[in-house]
Formats: sequence, C-alpha cells, structure tokens
Amino acid sequence: MANELKKLIVKEMVAQYRNTNNYLVVGYQGINSLQFDELRKNLRKKKIHLEIAKNSLAAIAFKEIGIAGIVDILTGPSAIATSKDDPVIMAKETIEWSKKIPAFSLRGGFFDGVMLSTEDINKLAKLPTMPVLRTQIVTAINAPIVGVVSSFNAVLRGLATVFQAFKDKKEKSGE
Repeated sequence: MANELKKLIVKEMVAQYRNTNNYLVVGYQGINSLQFDELRKNLRKKKIHLEIAKNSLAAIAFKEIGIAGIVDILTGPSAIATSKDDPVIMAKETIEWSKKIPAFSLRGGFFDGVMLSTEDINKLAKLPTMPVLRTQIVTAINAPIVGVVSSFNAVLRGLATVFQAFKDKKEKSGE
C-alpha cells in the first residue's frame, strides 16, 4: 500500500513539474505554520506554487522529467517553488521572503533549462521583470522615431515661419 501511495505522489509531482520550467528549492526548517501559510498565500498571489516535498520522491519526479541536476540540492527539509511565469518575479519574491524569514533559505533552482546557484538567483532577482523589460525595449526603439518626428516638426515650423515672414513683408510693401 505504501509503495502504491508513493507512486501516485510521484506521478502527481511529475504531472505538475512537467507543466512548469521554473523551479526553486528552498529550505524551510524552523518556519512555524503561520509564517508558512502567509508565505504560501503571498506567493500564490504572484502565481508561484510552493509545496513541501519528500526529497526522495521529488528526486524521482525530477529524474523522470529529465532534470537530474536539481537532485543534488534536495537536502534536508525541502520545499519546491514552481512558476510558469516570469522567473525574475519568482527569484525576487523568494529572496524577499528569505530576508523576512531567516529560516526560509534558498538552495538553488532550475530556470528555463539551466541550473542556477543561490548566487545566480540573487543576480537574476536584480534584473527587471519581463513587463518592465518590454517597456524599456519599446521605449528604446521608439526614442529615435520620436527624435526624427520632432526634427521634421522643427523644420516645418521653421519653414512656416519663413513663409509667414515673407507674406508679412509682401503685405507691408503693398504687393
């Protein structure tokens, strides 16, 4: 019976992990249940799923989906954070929570096919999020166009001023 239950748990983990490409392994030893519930609720609002995992079962699930590298950081009481969305938001949120709750420790992760150390995740958290990055790119692309349009407007204004002065001069001279 216990083996069947473990197989079912691994099957469920595989189904969940297969649909995601961003994973973080965090330690939670020493966090009380109220803190953990608050942490989960906050992360869920940001579309980040956090679940406590038995290391041996999580290792089997990760090996089954082809991410054997994450097995090395599954030591001690572990929780797995997953997200389908922007990995920068996930990194920022977990680092922010690790500052609020010292017992919540970041161990490493796997983002878009690459294993990341704690240091790499800290660097990732310093990057702008995807919406901000997209805005910066559009602004950078748009800036030269705005400059060209402003230049054309200045030339046209100058030309209109010259024509107006020419018209005024003709009117004064009576022609």
